[in-house]
Amino acid sequence: MTEQTVAAEERHASWLELFFDLTVVAAAAQISHRLHGAETIGQVAACAAMFYAVWSVWTATSVYANVAGERTRQRAVLRTMLGIGVMAASVPGVFPELLPDHGEAEHAGSRTIAFTVAFVLCRGLAARSASKDGKVIGFWPATQGVMSAPWIVALFVQEETAHWLWFGGIVADLLFSVMGARNPKAMEQRAKSIRHEQETEQRRARFFERLSFGRHDDVPAKPPLITVARVERGHLDERLGLFVIIVLGEALAQVVAANTELDWNWQVGLTSFAAFWLLVQLWQLTTLYGFTPAPRSTTPLEPWAALLAHLGVTGAIVALAAGLGGLIPEAGEHLQTKERWYVFGGLALYFAISGVAGVIGKVRLRWFLGWQIPCLLVSVLVAALGRPLSAWSLAIVAAVVPSWFYSYNRLVKT
Repeated sequence: MTEQTVAAEERHASWLELFFDLTVVAAAAQISHRLHGAETIGQVAACAAMFYAVWSVWTATSVYANVAGERTRQRAVLRTMLGIGVMAASVPGVFPELLPDHGEAEHAGSRTIAFTVAFVLCRGLAARSASKDGKVIGFWPATQGVMSAPWIVALFVQEETAHWLWFGGIVADLLFSVMGARNPKAMEQRAKSIRHEQETEQRRARFFERLSFGRHDDVPAKPPLITVARVERGHLDERLGLFVIIVLGEALAQVVAANTELDWNWQVGLTSFAAFWLLVQLWQLTTLYGFTPAPRSTTPLEPWAALLAHLGVTGAIVALAAGLGGLIPEAGEHLQTKERWYVFGGLALYFAISGVAGVIGKVRLRWFLGWQIPCLLVSVLVAALGRPLSAWSLAIVAAVVPSWFYSYNRLVKT
């Protein structure tokens, strides 16, 4: 084993990356808070779109840092951090027509512009930083490109059209990444695009050198050779797992915040403990299996598939966080349909993704029959038919389901 191999295996998240993650904490809190107040499917969809935008910026920057390693440009990461901060601060006012007060909020409209501009600039900054090193990131092409046109055009059209443009931009972004990662010809096209950018940058440098009246006679350095970037899988898995911990932390914050102004009767206490236990189980599943909640196997997910699974898992936990924020105050009452779907719909999505990961990873059939499928079915059934149950009893069910899911590792030797 070479020294380089040992160094690669021992690489962990840097202090810069951990500092960068703090902005995601703020963004997750803002999105979860707005999701908690959503009243229509359109309002929920707006929250999902904003979460994707924040996630995609974080992912593009994290993938760039994974590939660049010690060559990661600190200024680029800090600028992106500022951009995510702007996006987080803009969340309460994005698409004011989809707010519960129907757009009567202050600064209506300007927050949408700020969010969109920050998103496009952050994605562009990540793409430019990744391209400067001459690396072609084949496993997640969105790192080196962004479908910015739909987002920008959405600023100048009617509200309903803008909503569809955002949806189209997200779909195009994901398709670009998935199809590009699986298509070798697409990698060649990206290599040509990066070479063109490098040549343009070199011509620009020569132009400014001539404007300096010959004071710099050195020939501009040749651009780096175009190479295919290799993912450091251990580091990438750690970064994705840390993101899951971040959104779990936001869910825990929702549980704490819900208790600050309530009378602590037995229903509130039981519901709060069940919510805490639920989050503990999800944390244990993350430490046991990683960000894809399925037993480890010899067939790991491809990086592009792992990133898609990560998007679904973290989105499910954000929805769960919003549901817990409404579950505890109604501990002794019947929970609203919306909050019930946040909690159990989030769990259902979580277990559905675990099933896909299990199929790809060729997990034993007994895991599907005894753990994954039952947990998925219970989550769906309670989400759809759990209206007669009180909130505290729903909290117990929500805690028991992932506890049983986690028990596979203790009851069955893998």
